Amino acid sequence: MIKRIALLGVVFLSGCAMRRDTAYRPYKSREKKAFVQADRSIALADVQTNFNAYVTNEVVWAGVIKDVRFKETERTVQVAFEVDQRAFNWKKPYQLSAEGEGVFRAGWVVDKPTRISVLQGRAQPGYMIVVYGKPFRVQDGIVQLAATAVRPIKTSKYKVDPPESGKEQAEAD
Repeated sequence: MIKRIALLGVVFLSGCAMRRDTAYRPYKSREKKAFVQADRSIALADVQTNFNAYVTNEVVWAGVIKDVRFKETERTVQVAFEVDQRAFNWKKPYQLSAEGEGVFRAGWVVDKPTRISVLQGRAQPGYMIVVYGKPFRVQDGIVQLAATAVRPIKTSKYKVDPPESGKEQAEAD
């Protein structure tokens, strides 16, 4: 009986050690709050085609930073992101689809004493970014978000799925 309990304990503990919780987890309190409020089912195309239906919704999109600009004011640093939005698997964090789904822009305001140089080191073109926010405008087909939280992720920390070949795509259809 004792051997059986010990064996079950070893199996349980080894299973726990091998189990890897891979679901995406928000990092800081601001992101945690935004994560709870955001509707992950709203796609970029949904907002582009029916902006008024989603203007009050908090959305969350991930993608690759194409461009980032910083502007300093007396009390804040304003950050403008241009992002190539990608499909993101929330159960396999840091893994983006190979193909972009469109471009969106996001504005983010950071209170001082944060320095621009610190922000520039954390968000650069090529980095992945998770952006939470509310759509406030569509201009020339590009959705603009007022960001409530952002999470940049260095290039070494995320993966891009390999693009589907024509043969695989034909088999899927």
